[in-house]
Amino acid sequence: MKVIDMKDFTYLYIAAAITVLTACDSDLEKVHYDESLSVAAQLAPLAPAYVLDPQNSDGAAIEFRWAPPQINYPASITTDLQMDLEVNGFKDALTLASTKTDSTYTITVGDLNAAIMRLLANSGKEVAALPVSFRLVSTLSSDVAPLVSNVVTTSITPYAGEREYPQLWVIGDYCGWNHASSQYLYSAKENDNYAAMVYFDGKAQNGWKLTPEANWNSDWGGEGILPAEASTLTLVPSGENLTNYSKSSYYVEFNTATATLKMSQGHDSWGIVGAFNGWGDTPDAVMTLASESESGKRQYYLTATLALKAGEGWKIRPDNEWTDDRGPSNLKYEGVSASDGNFVVSEDGTYTIRWYFNKVEERLSVTKE
Repeated sequence: MKVIDMKDFTYLYIAAAITVLTACDSDLEKVHYDESLSVAAQLAPLAPAYVLDPQNSDGAAIEFRWAPPQINYPASITTDLQMDLEVNGFKDALTLASTKTDSTYTITVGDLNAAIMRLLANSGKEVAALPVSFRLVSTLSSDVAPLVSNVVTTSITPYAGEREYPQLWVIGDYCGWNHASSQYLYSAKENDNYAAMVYFDGKAQNGWKLTPEANWNSDWGGEGILPAEASTLTLVPSGENLTNYSKSSYYVEFNTATATLKMSQGHDSWGIVGAFNGWGDTPDAVMTLASESESGKRQYYLTATLALKAGEGWKIRPDNEWTDDRGPSNLKYEGVSASDGNFVVSEDGTYTIRWYFNKVEERLSVTKE
């Protein structure tokens, strides 16, 4: 018969006690979400009115501040800052920002104006001083009702059109040598440096120049024999037409102080690639050049119309290759969302895609047909 040593018995007793105590502690630590103990975020008041200035599109429009939501549960919570026209009661609410940790958000004049213009497009209202409401919606999970903050309303006067930057006219055969139909180079920092993507539609080799005004009082052109596809040239006043480039599109840079021209990103065509064509298993959907009048100024864009499925990603790329492609990180966009670095639509359907490439900030507009 085996004799149990009292020392061994003591060790067993202590181990059992620790197990029981640990189990009790674990039970005590279990916390269940209780909505009655949760407090919604509190949005701070705003100024009575804001007037948005297109010439300050990069500047701060409104700084939102709020007290974070409080919940009795150890989990992260996502808070969305929403806005809508007051008359809509948030039925067409747009989300301006989402965060798990921040309690402030500053929106630029340009971004706020673009959001309001989207709301106006849905409502049919005119551009004028408008009561706009903001709130915070905090979500723990899809199984729990969100916490909704107080609503803060202010008057905001948006603007039609965009900020005007200093510009140069890109005149050539592609636009019939007509200043009213030209594309532009822009000085984003309002200095001697001008740049933009220009689409010559296969006519660059037919000749083009730069002018500082919408007339022929002065211009910049080439001199002598020009190297084909030169990455850098020095232009001269009243020079010859530039005929040494053959691609449909380029990123064009010009310094007015040094008269230095830089040409890069030369491509023959642009298209849409995505899940719909196996990400390139078949040719991309070709985009074609079109234009429209925007605030009395001709605005060029590349466009394509195609069938897309909800949640399936796509991008814009040149020459069926992954060089200089455009996605959500490269473009401002509306009528579409971003997922995993791609554009996605929320519903199956036929969509018209317009890429406004000849801008300081290139923009994408997607419309369901």
